[in-house]
Amino acid sequence: MSFRNAKNPVAMRLWRVIGWSGCAAATVALTVALMGQWPSREHAPVQDVAQWQSRQQSDLDAQASPPASRVGLKATALPEPASSTRVGIDVLARLESAGRTGLAAQTDARNFSDSLDDALQRALAFPDFGALAGRSDAEGLFEAAAWADACERNALPAQEMALRCREPDRHGPNYADELLRQAADAGQPGAVLALATRHPDQWMEIPLRSGAMLGDRVFTLAALGRSGALALLSQFCAVPNACIDDQLTRNVLALLQLSRFKTGTLEVDQYLSGPDTTRRAAQDRAAQIRAQLQWPP
Repeated sequence: MSFRNAKNPVAMRLWRVIGWSGCAAATVALTVALMGQWPSREHAPVQDVAQWQSRQQSDLDAQASPPASRVGLKATALPEPASSTRVGIDVLARLESAGRTGLAAQTDARNFSDSLDDALQRALAFPDFGALAGRSDAEGLFEAAAWADACERNALPAQEMALRCREPDRHGPNYADELLRQAADAGQPGAVLALATRHPDQWMEIPLRSGAMLGDRVFTLAALGRSGALALLSQFCAVPNACIDDQLTRNVLALLQLSRFKTGTLEVDQYLSGPDTTRRAAQDRAAQIRAQLQWPP
């Protein structure tokens, strides 16, 4: 019996349902077959979304952090800060070397002015600047520098300024500095220290006419025990990275200065810094340097 000819309405509706269901199933099967995909389990689409989100996050992370090779190239191209590569000066070694050469031993015992103030008192004994400026010896140059410096600083009384400062003024504003250079080059210790004090940041690199460096003259005076020269070295090493092993160097320089005007060791520790091992090392090194420089005990 054919269902098409069946006059039973229920049977006809059942046939329609079965027919449409079969067509839908066939359509889905054909579509899946053409796409080459078939869900393996019920939650496969959800897993695909999670994987896509994971890939997206990975791409974002890659953009935020360049590959290791690119980072390495960029780091290589950038120079390091100068402070990290700066090599400090071995002040203690230079001090010992200056003591062995003894460049200023011949001039240390001469009758020199110790400071600009002392030189000025001697300079004012001359009636006029011309009489003093004619001298070419180290002390004469230093006294002339002190005179010119007093005029540049307006350090004399008004009447003295009018009488004594006309000639130095004709040589320009840096005349005192030039006279100091000449006096320092001639071996005047006070001029060396005065010139270095006037240029606290550059004295290590100031050249003199003879080809010597002002810094070498300062080290020579320090090796001879001049407290002003030792103080200049201490100030130099107070700058970070200026001196090798700066804490030990500062401690040794402090001990060397103390040994020039103090006796005993009861109050030495208050001038030193660092742990006990560092302080003991400084005391040993200072004693070694004093022996090499032949300083009195």
